[in-house]
Order: sequence, then C-alpha cells, then structure tokens
Amino acid sequence: MMKEQYLAVDLGSSNGKILLSGLTDRKTIEMREVERFPTPRIYMNGHVCIDVYGIYGEICRTLEKLGREGTAVRSLGADSWSSDFGIVDPQGELVGLPVFYRDKRTNGMPEEVEKKISYRELYKLTTQRRIQDATLCQLLAVKKESPELLKNGNRMMHLGDILMYFFSGKVCSEFSVASYSQMFNMRDQCWEDRVFDLFGIPKSLQPPVVHAGACLGRISEEQARWYGTNRFEVVAPAVHDTSSAGVAVPVDDRKDWAYISTGSWYLVSMELEEPADSGLSYHYNLSNTGLAFGKTLLKRNVCAMWIIQECKRKWEQIMGVDYDYPAIVELARSAVPFYAVIDTDDDCFYNPDDMTEAVAAYLRRTGQPEVQRDDVGQMARIIYESITFKCLYSLDALKRTTGRRVDTLYVVGGASGVGFLNEMLASAADLEVIAGPKEAAAIGNSLLQAVGTGVLNSEEEIREVVRNSFKFEIFHPKKAEEWRRHYRAFLDVCGLEQ
Repeated sequence: MMKEQYLAVDLGSSNGKILLSGLTDRKTIEMREVERFPTPRIYMNGHVCIDVYGIYGEICRTLEKLGREGTAVRSLGADSWSSDFGIVDPQGELVGLPVFYRDKRTNGMPEEVEKKISYRELYKLTTQRRIQDATLCQLLAVKKESPELLKNGNRMMHLGDILMYFFSGKVCSEFSVASYSQMFNMRDQCWEDRVFDLFGIPKSLQPPVVHAGACLGRISEEQARWYGTNRFEVVAPAVHDTSSAGVAVPVDDRKDWAYISTGSWYLVSMELEEPADSGLSYHYNLSNTGLAFGKTLLKRNVCAMWIIQECKRKWEQIMGVDYDYPAIVELARSAVPFYAVIDTDDDCFYNPDDMTEAVAAYLRRTGQPEVQRDDVGQMARIIYESITFKCLYSLDALKRTTGRRVDTLYVVGGASGVGFLNEMLASAADLEVIAGPKEAAAIGNSLLQAVGTGVLNSEEEIREVVRNSFKFEIFHPKKAEEWRRHYRAFLDVCGLEQ
C-alpha cells in the first residue's frame, strides 16, 4: 500500500518537533517524531528573540537525515503559536529576528491602543480580545522603537509563515494566524484597513492571505540538491497550532461538544460557522479566529502550563534538583486539595522574574493560606486546580455566549496525556472528557497537507482518519458537586463574574 509522506514542523514556545506522517489509502496515518529541539530564544539588542535561522537549520538537518534514509517527502508545512512575526524587506531578506511575545517591549501597549480606540470598538472591527501580546501591540512597540522597519515595501509574516517562506519563497499569511493579529476582519476574512490607518501602520505590511491547504510552491533544485532530498511541495496547514489541532479533534456525529487545546496556554474552544460578536463574547474576553475550511474558532485563552514551566525553572534553581513533569504531577496528586486558588490570567503571572514568588504573593494579596515557594507539590496543586477552574469559567462563557449545551469535552495536545489533569477537568465540568491525540497540531498539520495535495477532501475525512489511527482515553466525573462548591469560592476570590 502506497504511503504519502508529510513532514510537519510543529513549533511551540518551549520546544519544536518535526514529525513524519505516512497516510495509507486515505484511511489511517502513522506518525514518527524525527527531531525534537528546544525552541531557540536568544537575548539580542535588548529583546528576547526567536532564532528562526536556528529552527530552519533543525529542519534542514532533518531533511538531510531523511535523504540518507531514502525517504521522499510529499510536502512540508509549519505551524506555530500566534502573534509573533518577522519583517521581510523588498529584496526578500528577513530584517532582524522575531521578538518573543513575552518580551517586555509590549508592557503598556494595550493602554496605548486605548488612547486611539476603545477595545469594545476594536472588538467590533476584529472580534479579538484584549491581549498584551497581540501582533497589533507588538507592531506599536516596533513603531515606537524602530519606525524605519515599517517603511513602505516591507512585509510582515508570522513564525510558521516565515519557516515555509524559507523553502517556498512565497510571502503570505495563512488565515488562522492572520486572524489572531487584532488587525484582521473575521467577517470579511481580510485585513482590516481601518486598524492600520488608525495607528499609522503602513498597509503595505499586509501580506496576501492564504487558507490551509494552499500550495505555496516547491523547494528549489538547489535546496533539494544541497540537502539531499526531493523537490517536495510546501503546503500551508492552519499555521496557528490551535487551529491545526482543531481539525484533529476526533469528533464523530456528536453535535454538543467543545475542546481544549493544551500547552503553555489552554485554549477552550468551540467550532462555529460564523464569528460570534455580541456583548457577551466581549464581556467574557472571547476571541474569534480562523479555522481550516473557512470556519471560526470561538475561544478563550487560559494561561496554563506556562506557570508550571516557569515554577519548574525556579524550583530547579532553588533546590538544585531536576524535576520532570510526571514527578511534579505526582507531588501535586499527594498535596492537600482545594488549599488555595489563583487567577492564572492575572497580569502578575504574565512574565515575572520569579513565578514561585508571583504565586506566593498572589495568595498573600488575596488573604489566602500561604504556601512556601519550595513546596513543589502544594504549589503545583494550586496551579493545576486553578487552571481547571479557569477552564470551567471559560467553558461556561462559551455556553452562555452561544446558547449551546456541551455534553462532551475533548482534550488534545501536549497535556492531554496527563490523566490527573483530565480527571480534574471531567469532575469540575461534570462532563465526559475524551483525551487525545497528544500530537494533535502536528496531525492536523499533516492531514491539511493531504488536503492541499488532493489526497483528502474535507474536515470529515480528516477526523475519520484520526479516529481510525489513534487511541483515546475517556474520563468520567467524580465528586462534581464538591468541585462546583469550590468553583464558586474560586470565582469569589478571583473577582470573576458569570
């Protein structure tokens, strides 16, 4: 049986993966990880930057490895997180490096936005929530520090688009990641000129918008020869990783469902045919962004594993011990339940110098029982339970905004394999939770490439392949009433309204 081989570059803020997928007879997909690497962040010229050339080098070394194996690649696509971008000059050269979204250059930029337009009015134009790391805020920081970068003739591209540009030579922005910029009109599915004009940002920065499955071109003969590979096509997936993960949610004929794409952020999401733009969607800070096949992703971002990642880094510094994530989970499982809570989306957790102190300070500020910074299990339990509560708050917001019920909650992505977290989500939401696949973004990336190359034709076919190819774990609620009682206390402590 002939297998089509697709290479998916899946870039997260902490690490990147390159996976090779073999699709057999349009029915099943097999995937293997070819390369994994820390996402290279460097401090340069006063900013934390993403070393896209280092990432490109990782991809090239993978191509060389596959070439030595005799593996021919049908196509390549790249997905990444949203917001971060680079600028290409008229000669096609990348100007500098993209700056990481948690860099401090956007401090105070949401307030700069509000000097020109209220976020309610901006929401009417873009249906995007208020967020400090939005592409708009980053561009305002560029305009303040280096206005020459915004001169006519330069083009903007987001991270995944840049990586594909290195192989295809095509300047473009894929719909899902363009829609996340706070400069895009979701209803008309085009750049929102009024935002560019309002903030004095040249419209020449706007790259052409393409949709998932678009064929961007083949790599050059010189590249193929240099890396010992074939002249494969470059095919855009949904470049925003959450949107690629969305098509890999293994939904069957169920109608009342939602999903959470897990990682540094948990994105609590519903799939819609049209954007939701109402007082409720704005009140709950929901965003409408693009999905494959022209659909809309209505979602709420929850700051999640970023807090654990940063606490882990500090615990290792304090105690001189390396902690792996399964060990942290087991320590949390043994800790006291419902000891205290934090609002994981509070500004104090965005990019503190010491995340453990940020958690401890939040507990002091809100009059809750204190926890020692080196009490790994208790602090981790507080964070995990608080992430769960904030996901429940976000799910309730989606239901209230859309009028939909939810009977099944799907959990995909990096943390979907952590049973302890899935147990908490099932109990807090009082729902059946179906967990997996863990590599949802890379799977969706690969199968959208299969659509672009004409092997698959629809979202339904993609999801059938996913159901045929992977095993999923089901979790049922336990002690749901107890979780609801503590959820109400969480809302009171965090000052959240329903």
